[in-house]
Amino acid sequence: MSSLEELERRITAIEDRLGVEAGLRASGDRDLGDMAQTLRAQQHTIQALAITQSQHNEKLDRHEESLTAAHGKLDRIITMLDRLLDTDQ
Repeated sequence: MSSLEELERRITAIEDRLGVEAGLRASGDRDLGDMAQTLRAQQHTIQALAITQSQHNEKLDRHEESLTAAHGKLDRIITMLDRLLDTDQ
């Protein structure tokens, strides 16, 4: 095989390899783009969940305050009823 034929064969092999690597690189870039898009979507979902959880915590706090107030009123009513029952006997 002449050196010119060998050189052409090697250049062809290099071009083929560069083509494969370029394809892999493009595929990798698409994969990275898809991953970035997925990550952004997940971040938005986590932010939405954090907001929802915060709103639920606020609502639970209001319910807890309301229940505490109701307990206090019920305790006063029970005390008054106990007094009324004690005076009737």
